[in-house]
Amino acid sequence: VESMHHLFVMCSHFHEWRRDTAEEVETRTERKLMEAGIPVEEQRTILCAAKSLFNDDPSVWPLKITQFYVGQVPSTQDLITSVMLPDGIKRWRLSSHIASEWHTSAIQLAGRIFGSVQRTMAARMAGTNVQLS
Repeated sequence: VESMHHLFVMCSHFHEWRRDTAEEVETRTERKLMEAGIPVEEQRTILCAAKSLFNDDPSVWPLKITQFYVGQVPSTQDLITSVMLPDGIKRWRLSSHIASEWHTSAIQLAGRIFGSVQRTMAARMAGTNVQLS
């Protein structure tokens, strides 16, 4: 029996899904930052956080482990500083949009992984040999 954390974060069967989703999240986050006029050299911290959503990264996750599979995402408010975006309303809006993007991607990935595990377990219970998909 695998732990939830192992299944969603460490299981090698889902490594490609996590990697691909992290790349998509990073790309969409970068696009939002560019649209907001954030200089490329100031994007590094938030893009590193976006890339690490599905990994145990102590610099991103306050509890040192990812919790994307329960719908949690790291706070984006501290990542978008007043130096990057002086207007408070625009900063709050950008932070909210990025957090929403991250949350949506996280629950979609978690649902995809959970669905795959459920199908595999149902097939095993029915006596057919099915691999995780």
